[in-house]
Amino acid sequence: MNYLYDKSNYDPPAPVLPVTVRVPGGSIEQVTTEALVDTGADITCLPRALIKALRAERASSYDVFGINGVPIGPADSYFLEFEIASTKFMLEVIAVGDEPILGRNLINEFTLNLHGPAQELVVT
Repeated sequence: MNYLYDKSNYDPPAPVLPVTVRVPGGSIEQVTTEALVDTGADITCLPRALIKALRAERASSYDVFGINGVPIGPADSYFLEFEIASTKFMLEVIAVGDEPILGRNLINEFTLNLHGPAQELVVT
């Protein structure tokens, strides 16, 4: 599947994917949004407001570090179901930041081809 880079919210344009996130176990609560594809992020991050909208239950808490090991602070984790490119995954995410970020714990499940000149992301 092919997805265009987001030119509206990022300069330079960046790869994003549409994702649907829900609480596991057949919950009708779900959120569909676009998330930044970040190959430098170890773990997928979601804004607290998005997790609150899902009414997800906290699983654990971790000390989180940013670029170059700079401490960000503690962050709660949650187990959520993601649907991307018609594929569903259950994974642990942390609540941090203001935008959804897909980290390697999710994107390593796919083959991603970043076509910078065409500003297109191909997911297989």
